[in-house]
Order: sequence, then structure tokens, then C-alpha cells
Amino acid sequence: MHIRQAELSDIDVIVDMDHSYMTDHVWQMSGRDTSTETSAVFRLVRLPRLVQAPYQHDKATLRRILLRCDLVWVAEGEASRDIAGYIGMTTHPWQNGGALPCMAVAPRERRKGIGAQLFRTAAAQAKADGLQGLMVDLQTKNYPATRMCQTLGFHFSGYADNYYQARDIALFFTYKIR
Repeated sequence: MHIRQAELSDIDVIVDMDHSYMTDHVWQMSGRDTSTETSAVFRLVRLPRLVQAPYQHDKATLRRILLRCDLVWVAEGEASRDIAGYIGMTTHPWQNGGALPCMAVAPRERRKGIGAQLFRTAAAQAKADGLQGLMVDLQTKNYPATRMCQTLGFHFSGYADNYYQARDIALFFTYKIR
């Protein structure tokens, strides 16, 4: 696996990549609001069957996100040089942090550690840039990505209702740069 900075010509390949994913779990939110307390609880619920979930952004939105990233890296396969995955990063030095607004691994390349390698590349750059942390937003139904983030050391840091075009809840996870 070879990771390199993306070129403008890679954007079309990235946008056309299959970003959907399979899941059999979803994070279900319940909330409570009183005059003195507000709480939200997320419970992991197993779905009755495996479902294919669409990516949260359409192609035009993804293209805009990619073009606004400060850096985008792609992972290429050893034999074919095809793009196996990518990650984009925006930096917010005034907040001592950055964000990973988009990332995907091609379906045939998943569960091979490519996503973790891409994340480590972004984290190393964030550290070199003097950033203190990275944030990622994920759909509540994107269990594979939430598990990967938790495995990599991200911690739940909040949520936003109606965050995506489909009005889904976004879960925010933060990684502290060491």
C-alpha cells in the first residue's frame, strides 16, 4: 500500500468511488429535557438484518468538501495503482485542531487496515502542524466507522441533529494528538 497526496485528477475517481457501507448496528439516541437538566444517551442497537447504507453526501457535495480540504491523501494498491481509499483534512490552527470531513475505502479493500493507515498519515501531519486534536463526524448508522474510530483512540465528543442532507444525526468523535 502506498499513500500519497492527492492530485486534482484524483478527485473524479474519489467522487465516483462506492462510499456505501454495510451495517448491522445503529446508534439510537434518546433524550430527556427538563428545566434543570438536559441529557442524551446513545445506545448501540443490533438491527434485525444487515443493511446497505448510503454515504451521507451526494457527489456534488463531496466534490465541494474535497476541494475545501487543506490536504487529501490517497492510498494506492501495490499491484494496480488504483485508488483504494482516501482521507481529507482541514486545519483550524486558531482552534489548535483539525477535522477529517471525508474518508472512504473502496469496498473490495476494506478490513485491510487502509483506513487506519490513512488516519495515521493525517494524524502525523496534524502533529507536524502543531495541532492538538482531530475531529470527525459520522452518521449514527455508520457502525463500521464508529468502531474504527474507537479502535484508533477517538472519543465521543458530541452530536448534532439534522446535520446531513437526509437530516440524520451526526456523532462527533475527537482524537487527541500526542
